[in-house]
Amino acid sequence: MRKKLALAMVVSLTLVLLGAFFSSVHAAPPVQEQSAVKVSFLMAAIVGIMYYLALSPWFANMGFTVLYRPLVAGTLVGIVMGRPMDGMLIGAKINVLYLGWISAGGSLPGDPGLAGYLGTALALGGGLDHEQALALAAPLGLLGGLTWALRMSTCSIFAHIADSYAEKGDIRGVALSNYAFSQPFLFLIYAVPVALAAWLGSAAVAGALDWIGQHAGWVMSGLYVASGMLSALGIALNLKFLFRGSLFPYFFIGFLITSLAGGDLNLLLFAIIGACVAFLHVLFVEGMPKPEEVPAPTAEARERAGLLTRADVFKSWLLWLFFSHSNYNWERMQGTGFAHSMTPIIRKLYKTKEDISAALTRHLVFFNTQPDIGGVIHGITIAMEEERAMGAEISDDAINAVKTGLMGPMAGIGDTIQQGIVIPISLAIGMSLALQGNFFGPILFAILVAAFVWGVGWMIWYYGYQQGKAAVTNILQSGLLNRVITGAGVLGNFIMGALAVKFVKLSTPIKFSIGGTTFELQSVLDSLLPNLLPLLLVLLVWWLLEKKKVAATTVMIVMIVVAVLGAYPIFGEFGFF
Repeated sequence: MRKKLALAMVVSLTLVLLGAFFSSVHAAPPVQEQSAVKVSFLMAAIVGIMYYLALSPWFANMGFTVLYRPLVAGTLVGIVMGRPMDGMLIGAKINVLYLGWISAGGSLPGDPGLAGYLGTALALGGGLDHEQALALAAPLGLLGGLTWALRMSTCSIFAHIADSYAEKGDIRGVALSNYAFSQPFLFLIYAVPVALAAWLGSAAVAGALDWIGQHAGWVMSGLYVASGMLSALGIALNLKFLFRGSLFPYFFIGFLITSLAGGDLNLLLFAIIGACVAFLHVLFVEGMPKPEEVPAPTAEARERAGLLTRADVFKSWLLWLFFSHSNYNWERMQGTGFAHSMTPIIRKLYKTKEDISAALTRHLVFFNTQPDIGGVIHGITIAMEEERAMGAEISDDAINAVKTGLMGPMAGIGDTIQQGIVIPISLAIGMSLALQGNFFGPILFAILVAAFVWGVGWMIWYYGYQQGKAAVTNILQSGLLNRVITGAGVLGNFIMGALAVKFVKLSTPIKFSIGGTTFELQSVLDSLLPNLLPLLLVLLVWWLLEKKKVAATTVMIVMIVVAVLGAYPIFGEFGFF
């Protein structure tokens, strides 16, 4: 195993060196000082509406996975405020902090959407550039937890309204309870406060920054330092999931190659090379079984009853794609969303009021999983409902036992793949392009995520329907899932190593004299290893998060305070940073 791993890494390193030589690009020109944008009420209202839409069910799951990300949010706000390039740069910079952001089990560890939409609006209204904006937007993300708690508590009301409709066998009423009744309330708590904050807060931010610039310029210097340091937090959050087993060396390979190239790498080409490296790792270490070596499935696929068509199953998936989280709440989580997605199936299979009512009721119970990979559960459930309608002895308890037993494991696998690997890597590529002034960055990110959410989501959903209860067993037995996760882990470590060079900025101006000779501490460190301080900062933050279990919020606050205090001119005109 060790020989195979060593061989894979030697081949990978050779490929990376060749790729790095040919993929170097010129760095984007420095951003010039920006003038403040006067935020009109209309601009602010549109910003608030866009924030609501990012959390709404109207974009086929592209709201939470795409519009909610600061890279896209900043670009959209920039367009609205007449500064699209600045908005995109600010959004990309803010998104570095949320690169490893994962929302699982109904939790919301910070609000990247609020930081992206409101943070960009306040930054443009206050005349900040993309470096200063990150330190301003970071605390804003913490406020999102307040509205999230309000939403998750209040939306339980609409789940009970759905129960009353289910008792009557009213399919349309259950659907409306899931996707319609909650939206005015969500608009009120999301759009209105953000619109008011963007309209009234921009002038306050501009005034505060003007005062600081005149009386405490070192604070602004500290905000610049904090911007570069906070990037380490986003990368370290990803490393919590990527530093597993024997894959961590690829992080250091990515870091070293990018450092040798001076940090000026085309990250898209670098990611393609990383994908090749991941394939080689899987090939040499995990092994690719020959067709005759693949074990036969131990669980037999079901014989389809024929009551449902592919179009029926597709309608069910489409409803889940749009409305899985439209009435997300702590009491039922995705329960009403699950029942809503089953309405085309229930309408097709059952004709009496009693049967419809029973079917709606059994699917309004607590349910929570990752919506893409977890779609296999829905496919299995649809298959069981079809067999039940044909006369098979399948009880309510049997159906709910399958849902309850699979939702946890599928959530773990799905969150690891989608939120831990697919979205961060796609974001990293998009952010890198955006920070070079390329508007294709946000677009490419949206395309990559849509390909996974729509393509993989539908494929797994339909596979679950075709295979029935054998689906999960056959997927796990094939070994394909493990190879995909391993390869994605290699690619993720590889990219994060490059990002530690490209995004984390930390240096020191400290000088000292020995025997009449002046030494610059930063030059000494660079002679040892370029970008040594950014690397040490990333590893320190990872250690605090993973080993010491320090909350990410605490790390973020400490970073900002340390950066600002460290910029105080304690040594003449210089601070520590």
